[in-house]
Amino acid sequence: MMITLTKKQKGYEVIKEFTEKYGTFEELERLYKDTGNPLFLVDLENWDFLKNNPDETLTSGIARVTNKINVSDYELEILDFIKNKKPRSIRELARFLEKDIRIIHPKIKELEKQGLIELKEGVKNSKIPYLNYDKIEIAI
Repeated sequence: MMITLTKKQKGYEVIKEFTEKYGTFEELERLYKDTGNPLFLVDLENWDFLKNNPDETLTSGIARVTNKINVSDYELEILDFIKNKKPRSIRELARFLEKDIRIIHPKIKELEKQGLIELKEGVKNSKIPYLNYDKIEIAI
C-alpha cells in the first residue's frame, strides 16, 4: 500500500520554515559548504528563488510504502477534525469528539507514529495535534 501526503504552501511560509530550521540563508550556505550535503543545496536554491517569489504556491509531497497503516472511519473522523477545527490540545479534541481522553490519546499517538499527524508543544505541557498536509491519498 502506498500513502501520498501532499501539502500546498506559499513561498513566504516555506521561508519561515527555513528560517526556523537554519536560522539564516548564510548559515545554510555555510552548512552546505562544510558538508556538501545535496539536500542543503536544494533548500538553498529553493530559498533563493522564494526570496524573489514569496507568493508562489508550492506543492510538496511525501510518498510512503507500507503495509502497517490502519486507518478506520474513526481515525478519518479524527484527521478531518484536526485539519478543519484545529484543536489546541488532545484534551480539547477529545472534548469536541465527546470521547474520553484515554480513548483519543492512543489513537493520536498511532496517527503520529504512522506519520499522518504531528504533535507540537502547547501550553502547560499539552500537545497540539497538527495535520501538516492538505491531502492524503492511500493506494492499494
